[in-house]
Amino acid sequence: MSDKVVMEVKRVPTGIAGLDDLINGGFPEKTINLVSGPAGSGKSLLALQFIYNGAKMGEPGIYMTLEENRDNVERALKNYNMDISELEEKGLFYLMDMSEIRRKCPEEDLEAGIAGFEALQNLLNNLLDYTGAKRLALDSLTAVGLYYGDNPGVLRRELFRFASFLKEKEVTALLVTESLEDGGLTRYGIEQFVADSFIVLGLEDVKGELRRTITVRKMRFTKHDTAKHPLLIGPTGITISAESKVF
Repeated sequence: MSDKVVMEVKRVPTGIAGLDDLINGGFPEKTINLVSGPAGSGKSLLALQFIYNGAKMGEPGIYMTLEENRDNVERALKNYNMDISELEEKGLFYLMDMSEIRRKCPEEDLEAGIAGFEALQNLLNNLLDYTGAKRLALDSLTAVGLYYGDNPGVLRRELFRFASFLKEKEVTALLVTESLEDGGLTRYGIEQFVADSFIVLGLEDVKGELRRTITVRKMRFTKHDTAKHPLLIGPTGITISAESKVF
C-alpha cells in the first residue's frame, strides 16, 4: 500500500492579533479572500493592516482604494501608528489612489475607463509585475459594481473573470465589500462565490452600545474557527479575541 502524500498549505499571516489564530496561521497563499461588513465595522482597516503587516515582514503589497482618497487613508494609518513612508521608499508598500482618477474622469468614461474590472485588470497586470507584490487589497468591490448598473449578469461574469486573473497572477488578495442593512452578507450577493475565504464583520447594537464582531464563514484548504468573536479597534488597529465568543 502506497503512502499518501499530504501537501502542506503555505500560509500568509495577516499579522492581526487573534485573526491568524482563527484561520490556522493565515490565509492560504495565492488565494482570493473576501471581507464584508457595514460602515464602521473595520473592514478597510483590516485590509490596510494586511498590507502593512506584510510589508513589515518584507512582503511587498498594494493597497488600492477606489473610494477614500490618499489623504484620508494616510490619516487612518497615522491614527493607528502605521508609518508607511519608509516602506514606500523600500518598495514594500504601494498605496494606489484610484478615487482621484475617478473624480477627474468625465462621467461618460467612468465605467469603461476607470471603474470596470477590465480597466483594473489592465492596470494591475503591469503593476503586479513591476512591484513584485505578493499581497493585494482592493477597497472596494462595491465601488466597481455600481458602474454595471442594472446588469447583474455582466457584473457576475466580469467578477469571475477578474478572480481568474488574480489567480493567474499568484497574488494573495483581500477584497473588500459591504453588507446590507436588510441582512444581505454582501452588496451584490455574488462576491462570496468567487472567494476562497469569506470573513464577515458585524456591528451589533447591544443594550445601546455598538459591538464589533468577526466570523470566518468560509475558508478553503484549511480548518478554521466558525464562531463569532469580538473585534476590538485600539491604538494600533484591530485585535480579535480568539478565545472569547459572542452569543
